[in-house]
Amino acid sequence: MIGVKREVLAGMLRQHGEDDLAERALSLSDEELARIGTLAGYYAFSEDAMALGGSMGGTRALSLATIDVLEGTGRDVCRHYSEREVAWGMSVEPDAAERAQDRELRRHAAERQIPADGSTRILDVLDPPAWGPASQDATPVIKRFHELRTKPLRDFTIEDLRIMIAQQVALGRLVALSLDRLQPDSLVDDDFPADLLAVLLQVDRVFWEQSPDLDVEARKLTERLDERFELEPGLRELIKTFIQDHAARRRTFRNDRLR
Repeated sequence: MIGVKREVLAGMLRQHGEDDLAERALSLSDEELARIGTLAGYYAFSEDAMALGGSMGGTRALSLATIDVLEGTGRDVCRHYSEREVAWGMSVEPDAAERAQDRELRRHAAERQIPADGSTRILDVLDPPAWGPASQDATPVIKRFHELRTKPLRDFTIEDLRIMIAQQVALGRLVALSLDRLQPDSLVDDDFPADLLAVLLQVDRVFWEQSPDLDVEARKLTERLDERFELEPGLRELIKTFIQDHAARRRTFRNDRLR
């Protein structure tokens, strides 16, 4: 992410011939400014940017990000190089390859949903292939699964997470979200999501073997929860089993790396 003040961003936009956007930049919301900074960071410093030819520099990255966040048109910036860069000897117009690099990078950002728009972060997009609507004769349970595939992840409830994880659906997305929801500081004793923790601990071991970082995070979380809350005996037993299995997975992981 590139941190920038509204006044500084407006000045950068004017350097690139974007006078109208410069005026809008002065009244950006905090959310819009954060999204612009996140997208500009991707354009300037991401692995994708380097693979396509290297950093484009902060001023152009911020100008393109402002266009993409505020307009969503994908148009080229009015001046590819800033007035200062032209004064230093850069050409007024870039060659076709440079324009193509910028467009390809912006296409990558759109595909990866950078910056994230919470309203469009749904499983049918993030966990392809899309399921689409359920058939008319589908059971209520199946219809619920399909509905949740098109529900924004930011709106998922504890019960939504429990339902999907119990069916081993989109674990790569939902396990991480569940671990975040289960952080001890955000929970209270009389509203502890025991059912969600129980299904999380029963996720297929193959997933944990393929996701060692989440496996470690889950083990640390279960230990903290076990220490802080008065959990039911059955849930404590699941935690004990998970930690034992985790230790075995870590030994296997270390041995594989040594080979």
